[in-house]
Amino acid sequence: MLYYKKFIPPEPKIVGRKIKYDNNIYTFDIETTSYFILDAKIHSAIDYKDLSKKEQENCEFRCNMYIWMLSVNDVVYYGRTWDELKEFVATIDKSIDARKIFFVHNLAFEFNFIKSIFDFKEVMARKSHKVMKCVMQDYNIEFRCSYFMSNCALKYLPDLFALPVEKKVGDLDYTKLRHNNTKLDETEMRLL
Repeated sequence: MLYYKKFIPPEPKIVGRKIKYDNNIYTFDIETTSYFILDAKIHSAIDYKDLSKKEQENCEFRCNMYIWMLSVNDVVYYGRTWDELKEFVATIDKSIDARKIFFVHNLAFEFNFIKSIFDFKEVMARKSHKVMKCVMQDYNIEFRCSYFMSNCALKYLPDLFALPVEKKVGDLDYTKLRHNNTKLDETEMRLL
């Protein structure tokens, strides 16, 4: 089951000569949970500091996405699984022929996840694991890192560009283990 409402493609504003670009604004983000497994038990990542040296050596580290969000202009769509994201990306790509640019603040982080979900034909990185831009193999979509483009923390971008929005900050408990079936309450959804 998909958690986003029906996608209504925006009117594309095409620019460019060689590559035709859709000038709509697309942004992408995921939220993740980090944890470790020790003695066949799952532990919150914050508990790692309390382990002995031997226990730390025996830990298996894991991280999983529990929600993705993709906005098209000012409409935010979201889902809880990679399959839902793949379906939604295919829907967007079929709806608009021109190349879409998905802006991601700190693409280097998200790329570690999406590189195992999608194929990429072109990746540009400042150095190892510092992806600045990547182009999908099967879709006319390009991801760009807004952090590298702005050299500015996300919470300062609205002030920098005089935008009438602000980054939501609050009491989201990042030590809580979450997965795609974890019920997210209204407060958590507002803070994501």
